[in-house]
Amino acid sequence: MSLRVFQATLLQLIADPSFRDAVLAGHAFDADLTQQEQTRLRGIAGDRGLDINRTLHKGFRLGKLRAMLPLTCQVLGPKQLAREVSAFWKERPPSSFYFLPEALDFCDFLRRRNARGKYLREVVAYERATLELERARVGAAPAQTVVFRHDPRTLLSTLAAGRRPRAIAEQRCRATGMKDRHGRVNWQVEALDDRRPSARRPRATGQ
Repeated sequence: MSLRVFQATLLQLIADPSFRDAVLAGHAFDADLTQQEQTRLRGIAGDRGLDINRTLHKGFRLGKLRAMLPLTCQVLGPKQLAREVSAFWKERPPSSFYFLPEALDFCDFLRRRNARGKYLREVVAYERATLELERARVGAAPAQTVVFRHDPRTLLSTLAAGRRPRAIAEQRCRATGMKDRHGRVNWQVEALDDRRPSARRPRATGQ
């Protein structure tokens, strides 16, 4: 029995409705699967309980995004988040149970789509940069740069408090994030107009 192939096919059945339909229509399986495994998978595809598993799986994937990208989810709001997540899942079936790759892929997806939202682009860029700084790697994490068009301190703290941002003051600046020797992420903000460094850090409360 090819356990890895069987498990991967089972995951695809749960996550991809079109693949399930193809299996029910007689889709040919991977040659590495035995006849017994193929029979089992076809039986699973026709089981109504698979819909429950799919619902649980979607909840798990959404939970990953909410855990890793709380500010992005907040600025999107429930309706737009549901639309963007649905489109993301259609484009990218799950490839890993790890939280970080899914969150980074969702950030890149939003940036490619130019998803609508007054503050969305800079919030996505900030949270993606933070994930890059905090991810496990060999050697020092490279510095991350985010360009803001609105006051980052007010914008991020508003989102962290669970509120939708309204009328945030425009403030073109560049935030540079670096990890210190203790593993803490620090940000320095520099105004793009007068180029003078600011001591303020675009850190959301609770991060």
